[in-house]
Amino acid sequence: MAGSSQPTWPGLAPGERIRLRIAPDGSIVAETLGITGAKCVEVIPMLEELLEAQTVESAFTADYNTATQMDSVDVDDELHH
Repeated sequence: MAGSSQPTWPGLAPGERIRLRIAPDGSIVAETLGITGAKCVEVIPMLEELLEAQTVESAFTADYNTATQMDSVDVDDELHH
């Protein structure tokens, strides 16, 4: 299939993805991939509306924590100059 592409979601940059898994019991697990910092939290309301579902549990990924630590380092560097 020439030129196959993955669908894009509004507000997601190239390389940012959302993986959805539907369990046999009907529960849905969504995982953000390549979305750094607090932006991952912004997709929750969009997913809830699209899937007609409510978030039961959520946790930050390593991408969130990495971006947060990098942002802190950048701020500290600026304050010392």
